[in-house]
Amino acid sequence: MDKKKIYSVIMFLFVSIVVINSVVLIGVNSKNNGNSIKSILKNINIDKYIDVSTDEKPQNDDNVDPDFSYDENEDEEKIRTTVVQSARGGIVMEQSTRRVLLDENMNVRCFPASTTKVLTALVVLNTLPLDTIVTVPKEAEGVEGSSIYLRAGQKISVEDLLTGMMLRSGNDAATALAIETSGSVPEFAILMNETASALGAKSSNFVNPHGLHDEAHFTTAFDLALITAAAYDNPDFVRIASLRKAKITIDGEPSYIGNKNKLLTFYEGANGVKTGYTKRSGRCLVGGAERNGMQLISVVLNYNDMWNDTMRMLDYGFDNYDMTPLDESLLQYREGKRPVEILSPVPSTGDWKDIRYPLRKDGSEYIVPKAA
Repeated sequence: MDKKKIYSVIMFLFVSIVVINSVVLIGVNSKNNGNSIKSILKNINIDKYIDVSTDEKPQNDDNVDPDFSYDENEDEEKIRTTVVQSARGGIVMEQSTRRVLLDENMNVRCFPASTTKVLTALVVLNTLPLDTIVTVPKEAEGVEGSSIYLRAGQKISVEDLLTGMMLRSGNDAATALAIETSGSVPEFAILMNETASALGAKSSNFVNPHGLHDEAHFTTAFDLALITAAAYDNPDFVRIASLRKAKITIDGEPSYIGNKNKLLTFYEGANGVKTGYTKRSGRCLVGGAERNGMQLISVVLNYNDMWNDTMRMLDYGFDNYDMTPLDESLLQYREGKRPVEILSPVPSTGDWKDIRYPLRKDGSEYIVPKAA
């Protein structure tokens, strides 16, 4: 028998003795302290005696999805205790009309982490052709946090950089895109803020393209929903954000990547958007799903159970609202019904009967147009 097997047998016998002694102690002390077998076993630190190391190296990223990696210096409970003290906010918005269907502190300022990349993608798509070939700048190599492992001087297309940024949350890809777009990260941040402000996102400030923590980098659920709604107007954004997996090419070499967004697998109609996490932001998720012609966007910032909370919120939208044709509700007053004012419901071109607006399924609302 080799030394490794002998060591394993010795450790098994040692742990068995520890367990047996602990169980015996229950009979001695149960009348005094009420301990149960379950509580005794729970507190035995078997890892202290058995080597449980793996080939997986812990990461100290401050910008990664906690479902995929962890910080060796902070356990999950400590992280949770830290982030719950921070602000949090959530929202569900219908994309085409920007109507808010659910408000959970949507105007509270929060740290967005990598959900920032929705705005980065929007700015890039508004500026650069997808087939533009980018030479990776030295500033993008070795950016901390999530990465697609770019090296300075490599060649990669804008589309593949966007794909790596949205699916794998590559901070290096975000940095390369920012510099290609504006020449530097600070200049790109100016463009980010101008874009956000023009969309009505007035309570936000962005200082980088990736969302690594900065006290001056913040947004609200409402602002981020507005930004995402605008991004959804671009079919290339929707196509990239809804990919479950993709092939990207760096210096002519193919690389296959998967999307961190679990909604795409587990939620009916899901078609986006982006995960985010830092110790200061907590768990963040921008979700998107389309059913029966209604495109919903959800945002949760600092929600510990971000997946289930996102599905709960999207379910609320789909369960309680549908896209109602204007000719079924416009100016049809009914006693006890709530009027919903909308701006300029009749388009300058096209048929106004083709316009639909999200109204409650129970028939409790009707539409009233208001002047601009």
